[in-house]
Amino acid sequence: MSFMNTDNNDTNQIMSNAIDEMPLSEWLEAELGKNHDDKRLIIRKTTVAYAAAELLQKSMTIAPLSADKISLDNFVVRTKKRQQLLPVAAEDILGVDMISEKLSLTFVDTSDLGRSSCDAEEEIGRNLVVSITCPLPITSNASGFEQIKESTICHLFGILLFQIYSNLDPFLENKLEGDETNSSDHSKNEIKNRGLQLTYSTLRELGSPSNICTAIQNLIECKSGKLPRPRNTYSSLKEGSDDLHLLLLHPNRLLFTSNAIEDRQLKLRMQKKKLYGRDHEVSLINDAFSRVCAGESVALFVGGFSGSGKTRLVESVMTSVDASGGYVLAQKFDQLARGGPLLELIAAFDRLCVLIQSRICPQDLQIIVDRLTETYGADLSLLRRLLPKVAGLMPPLTTFEKQRPVQDDTPMNLQSVCFILQNFVRAVSSRSHPVVIFLDDLQWCNSMALEVIQHILCDKATGASNCFFVGSYRSNEVTSNHAVSRLMKELQASKLCSVQKLMLDGVKSEDLNALISDELCLLPRATLGLSSIIHQKTEGNPFFFLEFLRSLVDRDLLKYSLDLNRWEWDEDLIRMEKITNNVLFLLANKMSRMKEDVQMALRVLSSFGNDVNEKIISYLNTTSKFANILAGVEEAISDGYVSKVGEPLCYAFVHDKVKEAAYSLIPDGEKEDFHCMLGEALRSVSKEDSLDDNTIITIVDQINHNLGRLKQRSLRLEVASLNHMAGLAAMSRSDYGTASTYLKVSLQLLPADHWQSNYRLSLDSYMATAKVACASGDMDKSDSALKAVFREATSLEDKVEAYYLHVNLLHSQERGEEAHLTCEDILSQLGESIPDHVTREESEKLIQEAIMLVSGLSEEKLVKLKEADVNSQTIMRFLSLLGSISYFSKPELLPYLNLRTIQLTMEHGLCKYSLVGLVGISIVLCNIKTLPKECVQLGYKIGGLGMSMLRSKFDYSDIKSRVDHAYSYVLQHSDPVQKCADRARKGYEIGIASGDTVFAFLNANGAIRYSILSGSKLPDLLLETDKYLTLLGRHGNTLSRSYMLIYRDTISFLIDNGENTSRTIKNGEKDPANEVPYLERQAETLSFHKVLQSFWLGYNDRCYHYSEKLLETKDSGKHHRLVALFYHGLNSFVLLRKGKFTKRCAQIYKIAHNELKEAEALSKWNYRNKVYLLEAEKYSYQGYTKEARSSYGAAMMAARCARFPHEQGLACELAAFHCKRNGDFEQARKFFEQARICYDKWGSSVKVESVSNEIDQISFRESAIVDIPNESA
Repeated sequence: MSFMNTDNNDTNQIMSNAIDEMPLSEWLEAELGKNHDDKRLIIRKTTVAYAAAELLQKSMTIAPLSADKISLDNFVVRTKKRQQLLPVAAEDILGVDMISEKLSLTFVDTSDLGRSSCDAEEEIGRNLVVSITCPLPITSNASGFEQIKESTICHLFGILLFQIYSNLDPFLENKLEGDETNSSDHSKNEIKNRGLQLTYSTLRELGSPSNICTAIQNLIECKSGKLPRPRNTYSSLKEGSDDLHLLLLHPNRLLFTSNAIEDRQLKLRMQKKKLYGRDHEVSLINDAFSRVCAGESVALFVGGFSGSGKTRLVESVMTSVDASGGYVLAQKFDQLARGGPLLELIAAFDRLCVLIQSRICPQDLQIIVDRLTETYGADLSLLRRLLPKVAGLMPPLTTFEKQRPVQDDTPMNLQSVCFILQNFVRAVSSRSHPVVIFLDDLQWCNSMALEVIQHILCDKATGASNCFFVGSYRSNEVTSNHAVSRLMKELQASKLCSVQKLMLDGVKSEDLNALISDELCLLPRATLGLSSIIHQKTEGNPFFFLEFLRSLVDRDLLKYSLDLNRWEWDEDLIRMEKITNNVLFLLANKMSRMKEDVQMALRVLSSFGNDVNEKIISYLNTTSKFANILAGVEEAISDGYVSKVGEPLCYAFVHDKVKEAAYSLIPDGEKEDFHCMLGEALRSVSKEDSLDDNTIITIVDQINHNLGRLKQRSLRLEVASLNHMAGLAAMSRSDYGTASTYLKVSLQLLPADHWQSNYRLSLDSYMATAKVACASGDMDKSDSALKAVFREATSLEDKVEAYYLHVNLLHSQERGEEAHLTCEDILSQLGESIPDHVTREESEKLIQEAIMLVSGLSEEKLVKLKEADVNSQTIMRFLSLLGSISYFSKPELLPYLNLRTIQLTMEHGLCKYSLVGLVGISIVLCNIKTLPKECVQLGYKIGGLGMSMLRSKFDYSDIKSRVDHAYSYVLQHSDPVQKCADRARKGYEIGIASGDTVFAFLNANGAIRYSILSGSKLPDLLLETDKYLTLLGRHGNTLSRSYMLIYRDTISFLIDNGENTSRTIKNGEKDPANEVPYLERQAETLSFHKVLQSFWLGYNDRCYHYSEKLLETKDSGKHHRLVALFYHGLNSFVLLRKGKFTKRCAQIYKIAHNELKEAEALSKWNYRNKVYLLEAEKYSYQGYTKEARSSYGAAMMAARCARFPHEQGLACELAAFHCKRNGDFEQARKFFEQARICYDKWGSSVKVESVSNEIDQISFRESAIVDIPNESA
């Protein structure tokens, strides 16, 4: 109800239109003669009644209200013709006037009053806005009278309403006046009480709605002769006015209740768009979503007891989130589901692809396609493996994979799943389309699925992925050490995601009353007593009180009266009802009285968990045992226990408690047999069909409840095969915990002689077990399964896959020598002999042979080659693997291994490992320092050819991380070093995503190494390094960690000489950088980083020592050599000025300049500034000042263009020293200041401090000169 103040001019303007004024009694008679339908007439009368109530209330504030004012004769109805109304022109009600007090009420907007579409399903009511004015000054003639009692006012208003709705007088024998003195007369009371008995029935017989009948009766009873006063009588006229306004607001529910009550049975009509008593919670969730749209990642945890409305609350908000452009991913976890939560979560992300495809416009879809392409590049197959339905989201992927089949058997570990989904959410989410992940019943989720969520929310690459996570859980089932509690703590600690907690208690009594009022289609005041009793018994638990309400109907304690056309109850009887605190008892008790077909349907549905695919029920319906299950399911749907949801169609329980109650219908001692019986029935009727993964898992989950029932050998083998297929299905979605369970059952069901009687199933099951265990990090279990294959497999062909996995395992465990020997042994069995050692002379001969073989290769020639046979592909596959191992153990073998791969390709045909061999040849040609420039250029060409064909013709995602790592040793000589760092980071991501952690971390090492050389921001680089070190420690990768520690030390020294950034070794922690095996492998890397550290910190003798040591290393990498020569050359001029190592230092410049000049021809970006700076130092040392300044300037500009802030600062610093040596202190100061800016950008505090000291010295010198007195003075 709303009021609007209107001045007299506004009112007069309204009144000036063509208006009819008619006394209320005449208007009522006129209404009866018009062609109104009953509903429209009731609404018009209610509108006038509401106006009268408002006028009377206003009148009471002006002058005492007397009885004669509350009568038909005191009101006038104003109407206006609406010519546009067709087919019947009817008057619109503009307002109502009160004669005695000269009050005028106007409806400000009455265009929708009295609409004819009253039978529409939507509410037709409206919040009426009225204004009340006094056209003339008030001169009350009632000043001598006292205000009559409120009860009398209500009583008289009830009589007025009776007359409005019936056109009759309720007390024909005696007309009541407002005189209180007559109220004790016994005969009059008798007449009144008889009249009261007639009031309700008379109105009902005339067709008045039950709520109007009750309201009028309760108003008239306000002055009955009964003591105590009848229940539900009104205490004020305002209450009556408010109820009339409610009737107009909700006419379908409160006036025309026959539409709302179906078959006179109480249905749970809870409107999905309406939530009771949760306004504050809804506001909090909407605010959180707004923050996500602004760029945050938010995690909201909603806790509460079962039935407290957690799911309903979140779903009510998700509707508006969906409408606002958010992509809502919802998944409900199930206690009964045997399939793991991770499998269910990945399936939910797969469904998200379909949702996005159906919702997105072409322009936004292209943005997502571009993001996915940028994120995954040629490795979209990894995403496709995990989320098959992304193919529909990204059509180019479908065409791409037709050309390059996906290898689905390569295991991904949990880290891979986390990484792929994190990148996926980052690509598809945005501020306008955030991704909302709603996980229901988190108490049944496991740590693996929650770790995926944590990775998505804590996306350090972007800070936030526009992701809104909402998780609901039963608070009484989540302890402090539960996985959900740990997730909350870790998210809060990360500070990358905003975390909120929301606890739901029972709803308040007034909110419960609003719900019951809606359910029973009664005015709220009529249900207050009932709702109070139910609230006390159920403590406001929404699901509990709704089920209690249902139970009252079942026992006729709440029943619909056909005579009164409304619900009735006895509050005393309900108050006496004893109620269990367990809602399951109410539900199960009711279910147990249902027909057997319905009970069977409920038992069956509950056995599958929260929901079950329609296909499963259709299968069961064809069996004799469950022949009538479809009919039972439909009746369960009709009774409100089950609903149809989703695509494909599934049957789902409306609430967890309903499912639990249905499951309780199966006796505890029979549950396992019942599950197994379902599984056997499904297996029997579906064995001839081609089953999808979900159906297989559903069948297996049921049978596996009681494997002891499987006595027949043939049946056990059939179930073993089904479990094997279920394991492969779980593997394909990277849920290795679930896959391991299925595979274990498969092996358990095999007979003792299974290797002889069921060889293929045995081999496949053991191989799958080995892969799953490897991906899960259980190396002992994987090794055990592989040994079984080695022992029992009857041919080398059947053992090859096991050997390949075994060698990779050895390599990942840093057992390089074992891996090398095993690889050699397999190749020997395949007919390939690998030399134990290759001399330098033999290596040079092999390289020349390789050059002759690849010089004329082109894509056209390679494409014309046939596809290599299986045996040749296997040999090349192991040669490639051996090459990866030999890089660390026997690098001298690389020329032979790669050459042999190319020879096999020319003899037997092409495969992806042929192209890996080309890349391997290119690495050899580019990194041996004795080869001429033409060989290096050939290496670039061949490497580029191999990579190009790999990307366009083959799926090499399983080896991409290692190939990209290898190819980086080619690109580092030609591409900008920053680009090499970015590619290495990409290689890390692909390695993590594909499960190849060995080369993922080698790529991470490359990313840090290249970033150091490119002058990346040192503090940021330190954080990135520490992140990698944490992951390396978690994975136990000691080799890569030892390299990463060397890089970290360099970064720390460059920042502040290690004063505040050095690494702290904990007590008992081993430092792999100090272990002898790694020191031997890392001699070159250690020397190189000592060169860097000592040069930048100004330790000239130490820099000379380590530079010479590095150059003496016979197998030093060409890239390390070039960079070290640059610093060695610059350092040599410092030593020459000090008179140290003069002969050797003179040689060093020539060697450094010549090699860097040659490197510049291949990569001006990386080497031009270095050549200029060496030349500048040479000119400065020789005294060619002009040439020196020119070269210094060229070095500064080249370094700036190449985005090398550290080397730009170095050029400025050396130029400053040059100017200082030549007495130009002002220019020296300028160069030092430029150097300080560059070093500050680099993040090197130690260098900033160093040049700042030089600036201070110059300033001090200048101030000292100014202070010297003039001699002439």
